[in-house]
Amino acid sequence: MTVEVSEDVKKIQELLAKKEYQAVYDRYAPVLEDMIFVRSLEEWLDFIQQEGALEEEPLRLYLSARRGECLLLGGYQGDVTQAVLDCLKGKIPGELLERLSSLPPIVIDIDELNGTLEKQILPYQKVLEPAGFAFRIEFEDIYCAGAYFLSVETK
Repeated sequence: MTVEVSEDVKKIQELLAKKEYQAVYDRYAPVLEDMIFVRSLEEWLDFIQQEGALEEEPLRLYLSARRGECLLLGGYQGDVTQAVLDCLKGKIPGELLERLSSLPPIVIDIDELNGTLEKQILPYQKVLEPAGFAFRIEFEDIYCAGAYFLSVETK
């Protein structure tokens, strides 16, 4: 996670502590829409008045996704193969990306047997690991039915 994400989390927490709810919404509406599905200031104000706070770890994940540090994938998103491959462009060598594109599709539906991202991504991990790369997967289900955050790391 970058310094920018940490600074954003700190700023949001400070604004919430001061009850400056509109300022949070004005500055971070796209993140709030992704994270808690609010589509207006009124919905945000209703949410924050009922909840009183935002969980820090999901906030960090959604901010990281917004900044392009990881890929946000819904637990029922269906075929995400192209999104995963697009996310890897420029982060891994082209020939490795080409090998990955010939693997079975990644179809996420957490209610289906073997429909979780962790199981779907295994063949991809087997190609990446010998080349010194690995996927990092984080799952968040506090604010939604389930969201994955996928990033690639060098080993």
